[in-house]
Amino acid sequence: MVETWTERIANLSVPTIVLLLGGLTALRLVLRALRRSFFLFLSELTESAMLAVALVFLLLRPFVLQTYHIPSGSMHPTLREGDHLVVNKLLYRLRAPRRGEIIVFRAPHEADRNEPEYIKRLIGLPGDTIEVKEGYVEVEGIRYFHADIRGILGIPSTEASENGPADVPLRLTREGIHAGNQTVSAAEFATRVGRRDTKVEIQPGQVLRNHVPLIENHVAEDPEYHLDPYVVPENSYFVLGDNRNQSHDSHEWQELPANRVIGRAEVVFWPISRLRRTR
Repeated sequence: MVETWTERIANLSVPTIVLLLGGLTALRLVLRALRRSFFLFLSELTESAMLAVALVFLLLRPFVLQTYHIPSGSMHPTLREGDHLVVNKLLYRLRAPRRGEIIVFRAPHEADRNEPEYIKRLIGLPGDTIEVKEGYVEVEGIRYFHADIRGILGIPSTEASENGPADVPLRLTREGIHAGNQTVSAAEFATRVGRRDTKVEIQPGQVLRNHVPLIENHVAEDPEYHLDPYVVPENSYFVLGDNRNQSHDSHEWQELPANRVIGRAEVVFWPISRLRRTR
């Protein structure tokens, strides 16, 4: 993905900032040497620019705040590709991260190194037991998983959108199957698979923490993968994307070392139409 000019500025390295400050210092000295009121005015503006650059890039960015650009659809629908966020780096210097917070972190060694930083929702703290059960529909002992259900209902596979959300998100509840704006009852699904008037069980996909299913209305879809009970190690966290089936996260590479956490996502500031707190 090509960096925008705003991202390039936000990601300027410390040596580049030092060179910039050196250049501004030299410019200020030249302007003051000219000793005319207009040039003295420009010299004061240059001094203000130096202070602003030093404050933002040498104090705020390393220790307090930074910006982050959403590169993929792994946090849909909470966050969308192209959103620009403010990340609070100071908060976790004062307290530990909490369950449910959206955090930005340096990619673990086991993750895709093409993305140096990730953003996910914190699901498990050290000592928590995390388990993921895939969703399915069972008709007379035959289980139909997400791919099967999509084929039977004639809706696109999530694989058609590699990095983004599914065109038609699939959610399972005890009462029926929800595919976009379409709802199919258990009885109707049984009819579609040629087993009318037979017993149907719908098992929604679930994430369990310490053996208790999480209530997660913010996720794009039920998980279509299985993860055996996993205990989060000491000094580590377990994170998942809200777009569960289109996210490279702890269900693949498991624990996130605590020392790789950068901060908490606070607010979407760009585009303006998306201005909101992150939750």
